[in-house]
Amino acid sequence: MYNGLVRFILPAVIGALIGGGGVAYLHRNDVTAAAGLRAASAADTGGAKDNLDALRADVARLKTNAPSQSHTMSDVGYHWTNLWFAAEKKNWPLAQFYFGESRAHILWTIQLRPVRKGPDGNDVNLVPIFESIDTSAFKAVADAIQSQNSTAFSAAYRETLQACYGCHKSAGLPYLRPEVPTEPAQTIINLDGAATWPQ
Repeated sequence: MYNGLVRFILPAVIGALIGGGGVAYLHRNDVTAAAGLRAASAADTGGAKDNLDALRADVARLKTNAPSQSHTMSDVGYHWTNLWFAAEKKNWPLAQFYFGESRAHILWTIQLRPVRKGPDGNDVNLVPIFESIDTSAFKAVADAIQSQNSTAFSAAYRETLQACYGCHKSAGLPYLRPEVPTEPAQTIINLDGAATWPQ
């Protein structure tokens, strides 16, 4: 009987000690953290001003390191070119990938500089222009990929090039005239959906 009590009571006592120690540890950390917060809030405003100045300097540095719109649009051209050839090969999963990358990089481009100066010197807000393209021409491309319809894809692709050119003209860049590509942007990706190598 004594052994039975030891086997039952000893684990319970050990568990209570461990649990109590854990609660005490957490309480001590909460008290220490609260004291630290009180000390930080009681600190002079010079420290806060230094932090704000450092934050402003970091933001300014990040702005100068951000890529230009021409950089991100080069990515768009790369993906949009490969999209044409993936669809031509009827490699619809790859076409979906390149379409998604193209769209994501256009959104990145707009995030970098949502408003440009037009040829007349007035602001051109790229956000509503892209929203219009996204819900019309881009949607037609996405639908053609989803339905795996080559004829609809070809028409939607060309319609999107026209819509993109409209955006270029609005932004005062009429010399950036897109066209249907004649060769893939790169040759390391096999566009053939039936390719068997590498495994």
